[in-house]
Amino acid sequence: MKTKKSTSLRNFVTAIVLAAALLAAGALWVLLGWRGALDVTLTDLAGDPAALRGFTMRGQSSLGSAHTYWELHDGYLDTAFALDPDGDEEQYRYSAPGVATRTIYALTPESRAAVDAAARRVQIYADNWRLESAASAFRVMAEIYINGGVLRVALRDAAANEPVAVTTYAEVPSYLTRTNSQYDYEADSPEQLQNMETDYDFIAGQLFSLGSGQGLVWKRTIGSRRAGLYRATPVSYEALEALPADGKAGDRAVLCATTEVGTLEPFYCPEDARLVACGLPMADGLTLCVYINKEEKACADLVNAAGVRVDHLELAEFAGQADFSAVALPRGTDRDAVLHIYGDDYSGYLTALRIENGSFALHQSLPVGESVYLRNAEAAVLNTAGDALLIATPEYTTVGEGGTDNAYNIYQTGTLLLVCPLDGSGTRYRGRLNTGAERDWGAQQLGEDWRRVSLRRYMSYELYEKDRRRQL
Repeated sequence: MKTKKSTSLRNFVTAIVLAAALLAAGALWVLLGWRGALDVTLTDLAGDPAALRGFTMRGQSSLGSAHTYWELHDGYLDTAFALDPDGDEEQYRYSAPGVATRTIYALTPESRAAVDAAARRVQIYADNWRLESAASAFRVMAEIYINGGVLRVALRDAAANEPVAVTTYAEVPSYLTRTNSQYDYEADSPEQLQNMETDYDFIAGQLFSLGSGQGLVWKRTIGSRRAGLYRATPVSYEALEALPADGKAGDRAVLCATTEVGTLEPFYCPEDARLVACGLPMADGLTLCVYINKEEKACADLVNAAGVRVDHLELAEFAGQADFSAVALPRGTDRDAVLHIYGDDYSGYLTALRIENGSFALHQSLPVGESVYLRNAEAAVLNTAGDALLIATPEYTTVGEGGTDNAYNIYQTGTLLLVCPLDGSGTRYRGRLNTGAERDWGAQQLGEDWRRVSLRRYMSYELYEKDRRRQL
């Protein structure tokens, strides 16, 4: 009996060990299978792969919670794989700080009392009452949401030819906050008051690091606030709710929608700027400001920590262009910047800048023209020699025949890498980063059912640490 018991125990332990081994092998098989399906590989398509020497670019390809990290350096591609990595780390490494805005057509302080006195209490739902009135004098306010805080600044005053309906809450529902629409009186339909440029197109680009704080690009001159780079200091939502009320809406005490909160302090406003499009932190404590001047020339200024210009460049001419944009592409060092600058269309130039010893050491603009690949560039970096760009741009495939109902089914099958000399002599190298989307088990094999399964891969590029959201 003792021998049988010992044998049974050994068999049981052996079974447990085998089961654990099978589970481990299965997990490894799944992991390797996922890795094999999602790994990023480089295929040379044309030109000399030696042209990749001197370049470094990093990014990730993601499919749901599966992430493949890649680094291309001197023509060598290294990859690493992770399932369900830390969400915060992903967000900060690959995400720039953004800005959201809301435009409010609020009552001027002078007209408030009369409009409120004439308001009617109207029942909307069983437990929802509103105050309705009409006004002709308005102050246009910009509410700017930044990193868990809010700024509110005045844009301009506007007068209506005919009275405009205004509405606010008569009572305070539990969900109402001071940033909710109609927390205070505002115009229901402000069409006759609107100026699309001043009221909705007043901020350009992303937030950027400015000293120990954050900078905001004020795109155009509106009233006394000139186009330029500003130091933005929002208040938290908690602090906003704690501010004392300074007005009345019926029986409610409110913080008036015309009350400015937070601060927007001018840092650098170019004297001759018509539109300012980009601010970017650079090495040696400098800040790059890109704008179009009143002579329709795109310019770049280097500004020191005191807000004083230390160097200036004219980049290109944009005659007859109503709008101007400058998009900073992902980079790996604060000594370089590559920007897509363009006017009303999306052609323009890919402009490369490098600074040394506190001034511009290199500037060159590569015409985009009709090239869809250059127009859609998602990342671009300078090589160490400073004579060429490595450009990453999406490659798309269309499912379905042209002119048919499903011809619009376009998905990204890879990322093209182009080495383009800055002298315009033509593409030196063309390759593809394969992400798995082009493989036979991918979305193209699902036929008409491809929409039901999310097999979309997303490519993003690692940002330089100063350009990441975490730095702010």
